[in-house]
Amino acid sequence: MGLSQIDGEDLDNERKSIEKLFKYSDTFDSTVFNSGAGSGKTYALIECLKYIISCHREDLKSHNQKIACITYTNVAADHIKQQLGVSDVVEISTIHERIWSIICNQKSAVLSLHIEKLNNEIELINNQLSSKPDYEKYRELNSSLQTHFLQLMYENKKKYNMAYNLNAAGFKAAMPKEVHQQYTELISNVSKFKGLVDKLFKRKRYIECLQKIENGEKDYKEVYYDAMYNRDRLDKMRISHDTLLEYGYKLIEKYPRMRQLVIDHYPYILIDEYQDTADIVVKIMNIVDQHAKKIKHDIFIAYFGDSVQNIYDTGVGTKLNQLHPTLSNVFKMYNRRSYSEIIDVANSVRNDEIVQKSIYSDSGGGSVKFYYGKSEEASEFIGMCAKKWNAQNENTLHCMFATNQLVAEYSGFSKVYEVFKRAEVYQGIGYKQLNTELLSHDTVHLGKSQSLLFRLMKLYTEVRDERQPLRDIFPTDKYRDMSFHDLKLLITSLKSLDGNTLDELLIAIFNEYDTSNNQMYKLIIERIFDADEEVSYDGVLRFFLTSLYKTWDETLETKLIIQELLNMKIVELLNWFHYVHRNEKKKICYHTFHSTKGLEYENVAIILGKDFGQDKGLFETFFKEYGKSVDQISSKYEKGRNILYVAVTRAIKNLRILYIDDLEEIRDSMEKVFGKIYEFSNGITKEEF
Repeated sequence: MGLSQIDGEDLDNERKSIEKLFKYSDTFDSTVFNSGAGSGKTYALIECLKYIISCHREDLKSHNQKIACITYTNVAADHIKQQLGVSDVVEISTIHERIWSIICNQKSAVLSLHIEKLNNEIELINNQLSSKPDYEKYRELNSSLQTHFLQLMYENKKKYNMAYNLNAAGFKAAMPKEVHQQYTELISNVSKFKGLVDKLFKRKRYIECLQKIENGEKDYKEVYYDAMYNRDRLDKMRISHDTLLEYGYKLIEKYPRMRQLVIDHYPYILIDEYQDTADIVVKIMNIVDQHAKKIKHDIFIAYFGDSVQNIYDTGVGTKLNQLHPTLSNVFKMYNRRSYSEIIDVANSVRNDEIVQKSIYSDSGGGSVKFYYGKSEEASEFIGMCAKKWNAQNENTLHCMFATNQLVAEYSGFSKVYEVFKRAEVYQGIGYKQLNTELLSHDTVHLGKSQSLLFRLMKLYTEVRDERQPLRDIFPTDKYRDMSFHDLKLLITSLKSLDGNTLDELLIAIFNEYDTSNNQMYKLIIERIFDADEEVSYDGVLRFFLTSLYKTWDETLETKLIIQELLNMKIVELLNWFHYVHRNEKKKICYHTFHSTKGLEYENVAIILGKDFGQDKGLFETFFKEYGKSVDQISSKYEKGRNILYVAVTRAIKNLRILYIDDLEEIRDSMEKVFGKIYEFSNGITKEEF
């Protein structure tokens, strides 16, 4: 069977690293627990939680204190909750949820920061209006004409919004005569005109929001955060994930009382997958830690992770000790995930001071083979892997690609990928964001348009699932006041919304929205589309346009510009939704390298080339620089190493790799890492493979 017998001496040695961690928690010596993939970092974190609970539960309860456990994703938080079990002294959550729980009751201080941010945004808009070439004609107007122009456009806001998606000629024709008579120079360039009006409307919303805050109006007395949305609606008092961290940092940096609050309430803070954590979070922890030392209060902050598994540009990675100095170190050498054959390859890829060995004495029996071939042989290669390991729904083959396009193609949403790939915001350096904003399994990181589509497909799926609880479908508890009859009619109405394409679905939704008197239906739709202005079909088209394009052809209507998006098939959007939602009960699952982070699979196939998406020559550079001294390797080498290390260490038992580019220059390095290299051919048998 394998991975079932543990040598007593190895178990004792492993236990010593855990006990060292316990010792640091006893002495409140903040630390970093470093270990390679599959070593049981989460296991060590959970053991540390259990130890602190067993030693200090009653003391924590008597002082109304908690242990904070912070994770990178909700999936990780749920996993730790499941492994730990119920505890009345532990709070497990993502960093956003924990920061919000700390600052949300500081309503006055958060409101002050919000006022400051609104004023900063207004100042930013004013600076743009006074300096950007696009607004030169506006600057030529005197102040009274500028005021009159805004007043005129605001009075005609509905007409403006309805005309927004028309082509330039249609848009001009829809504007009031007074605009043409008095502001001919402004309307001459429709794109600049829209940009100007949008800026003026936004500034007006912010100014009015400040006035409502000052007047103490009902919905403007406090700021709120909703994890479902990843964009600021400052004028509606709602902040995004990034702004939440910004507010949290500023409060803790500015007010000693806030630091004291954190120290008093959370004497133990454990952070999972530290390498993926944003710099600002580590800065917050360092401020809290240093303040605790200054006032001679006890706090234990422990980071669990591995800098070599840092594959996100936003993660702290190797900068941890720079941003939070004087941390003690605990290393763990044992691997609890994989067979020795996998571990040996992973050690070779990593090629640093952390060399793992299996904790199990019966860890032999895994299988690793490296093949080279052609890109057109990838499908046959995957098929051979599935055949070799008898892949089925309960024994899934997990296949990783180095390109997003192939993941989308094999997962059944290639057209969805192509549409977003061609959008202007993902051209050039913007392409790097496409992987995160379209393919991330953590919906916090989806782009604006993708987040809207995800919410729409979620509703589409949930109303058709009879097992889905109503509380997950409806945005508030207001449905509890509805009669069973009305509730049934509402569900029937939502189920009836359908279409072959996104456009057909949107038309159906807004035809019902415009004619329905059902306030719950309207509320659901408003929550899904989250519009700055009124909720409408035209408003959604405008949202897609401005989210995906910076400039566009004024002679075309919006619908023509985003026609490809509107023509996306619902079946492909559902395939994309299920991919993001990790519906993995199938014979073969396809992944990007990034999306498998933190996961493990019995059987893994990797399709590898010299490039990694737009990172040209990334893996080729890794192999070319392999074995060189630290001062001779490039940042490209480190990035390639980290990504490849994460990929190969997902495998528990079986791993096959197909390299689809020329390897002659790097063959020797490849063999140092993977051993013998085989040619993939049609004649290969299941037994040979």
